[in-house]
Amino acid sequence: MLGPLFRRRRDDGDRNYVALLSLKLLLLAFFIMLNAISSYEEEKARAVLESVNNTFRGDASHMERYASFDQALDNLDDKADLVTEIERLFETTIPAVEREQGSTQNFLRLKLPVEAMFLGNDVELASGRELLLKRLAQFLQKIDAEDSYYEFEFLYGTAARDAEVTSENKIASFDLILKRLEVVANEVIAAGIPNDRLAVGLQPARAGSVFVVIRIYDQAPPNITFSSYREER
Repeated sequence: MLGPLFRRRRDDGDRNYVALLSLKLLLLAFFIMLNAISSYEEEKARAVLESVNNTFRGDASHMERYASFDQALDNLDDKADLVTEIERLFETTIPAVEREQGSTQNFLRLKLPVEAMFLGNDVELASGRELLLKRLAQFLQKIDAEDSYYEFEFLYGTAARDAEVTSENKIASFDLILKRLEVVANEVIAAGIPNDRLAVGLQPARAGSVFVVIRIYDQAPPNITFSSYREER
């Protein structure tokens, strides 16, 4: 016959096993529910994995400025007519223009030869390019009329870091690039594109080309600064 102390310990042990088993069953049910309500989007998952891999490899050539609010990006497929008009505008002006496909359909990225925008070693834009930017601004204003939001980006391709270029030539080249970016920024603002929607920069390892990137949002993304980020936290 079991003593009272042994029976009490056995009863406590049984209750612990039941509690542990109940906890495991609850966790299993929780993960089953998550799996049931979740949806797997292969393209977005691949883009995230590629971004993480490129970031931890430290390969800057794979990095590109993407909007921080992808959930607010509109789909360019819904604005096919506008995209066609913009492409036709560039194609009729610059036949060598190419459309580059990104990881999503949320932005239009056009590749142009440097010579299509600038002549020789001139800092100023080639003839007729001011008119091109003005017409582009008119097309983009239609986006505002549809209660959407856009951003315009102009990237200047540079040589790879390991390219055999002397220091003096490299300094002279970057000086010319910066002056040209300043000219483009001034012309774009003069054409009617607000400066808070404009960005200019460099595209590594793509010497000889410049890039026009247009992003369209269904609404204006929030303006997050370091101070506001600290306040939110």
